[in-house]
Amino acid sequence: MLSLKDFKLKRLLVATLVSATLIGTAYLLGWSSVLSVNSVAVEGTSSQLEIMRKLNADSIELSVGSKLARVEPRAVAKSVEMLDWIDQVKVSRNWLGRSVKISVVEKQAVAKSVSIKDGLINFDASGAIFKPVSIKQLSIQKQLPLVIVAEDEKSLLASVATLLSQLPPKSSELVVNLKSISVSSSGLIQMETSIRAQSLQINWGLARDIALKVRVLNALLKLPENKDISRVDLSQPELPIVS
Repeated sequence: MLSLKDFKLKRLLVATLVSATLIGTAYLLGWSSVLSVNSVAVEGTSSQLEIMRKLNADSIELSVGSKLARVEPRAVAKSVEMLDWIDQVKVSRNWLGRSVKISVVEKQAVAKSVSIKDGLINFDASGAIFKPVSIKQLSIQKQLPLVIVAEDEKSLLASVATLLSQLPPKSSELVVNLKSISVSSSGLIQMETSIRAQSLQINWGLARDIALKVRVLNALLKLPENKDISRVDLSQPELPIVS
């Protein structure tokens, strides 16, 4: 049986060992070069430099030689998500490989506009407005339908974003086949598109009651007498006009 003196000595040795282990682990993780970053990979975009610049601007150190334990994936993801041309971000830290991987999904444009103040901007299917940055985004600009606004006002561009964001998935054909969108100074929206390979001009009016207007549009398109229509006025959804 251990004496009181031996018991206290044993407790002291255990405490010292635990403390030394903790200190050693802390040193290994936070200061030692043994667990420093060996590689940094950015996947899903050609504009890796833009992402690294954003991290640097946010004072996030992420490069070969950085301490792996000090790399906070959530902080990195939050920083990259602030780039308006990025849709999704996932950051992973591999302890065994001593690597950090940033996987991104770029926003995909469905339309474009040009303003005096902001220059070239794009809209994605959800209505988000962003400036194209990557090679992939810039390469499709000639093929994108143009959003024409009567005045260089953000509110008019925002109305297009509202319309696109509120179109239901079942109406994706309207966006996929989009040819152009124009917005008057009063905010009235005209869309040139096609449905079932037939050109269709839609007057949406103001960007409100979109769900109701879509239901009215679908009901009109189902009527046999409307199989050849080329124009629909939904500005007053309770009194639609077709021609």
